Amino acid sequence: MPFPSLSRRLALQTLLGGLAVSAQAGGRPPVFRTSRYQFRELDPVVAMTPLKLARLDGKPALAKPTSGKVTLVYLWATWCPVCRIELPRFERQLAQLRRDGVELLTIATDEREPAHVRAYLARLGVKQLPVFLDHGGTRLSAPREDGSEAPFSLSEGLPITYVLDPRGGVRGYLLGEADWTEPAARALLAHFAGN
Repeated sequence: MPFPSLSRRLALQTLLGGLAVSAQAGGRPPVFRTSRYQFRELDPVVAMTPLKLARLDGKPALAKPTSGKVTLVYLWATWCPVCRIELPRFERQLAQLRRDGVELLTIATDEREPAHVRAYLARLGVKQLPVFLDHGGTRLSAPREDGSEAPFSLSEGLPITYVLDPRGGVRGYLLGEADWTEPAARALLAHFAGN
């Protein structure tokens, strides 16, 4: 009797399909993955506090999310091979990201001097990106003033891109190279924007 097993299979598929739909309706973000990594959601969501860093010219600057917009925080270093691909890509896509309502902060975690980072970016033709310097990533990973853990980590490697919601909450991250203007990435960013 093939019909009872077919009906059970159909019932199971219907149930699983219903669960998937209800999970998306409950606020689960769309899946965004690359050939090597998948976007990982963070729970609990921790707000990014402004970071006292430096600009490329060595002058102090405050790195903070843009209120009311999704912000990508891209952590990188001059020794990172993938960063040589991604930084020029971000440079080309900066205008498109902003049209989509997404802001970008890039933070170099090099232990070398700012002049080295400036020369590296010049060789890549990167001129427009907002670049901050955090010598060795010490401020990114330092415990916060209230004693809580920092929402950023360099322990998994570089590059790593964090996604912040319009209130500055760190919603998750993606390790490695990614094109943040491809449809799956745009759907993820729109989800966190509330669109």
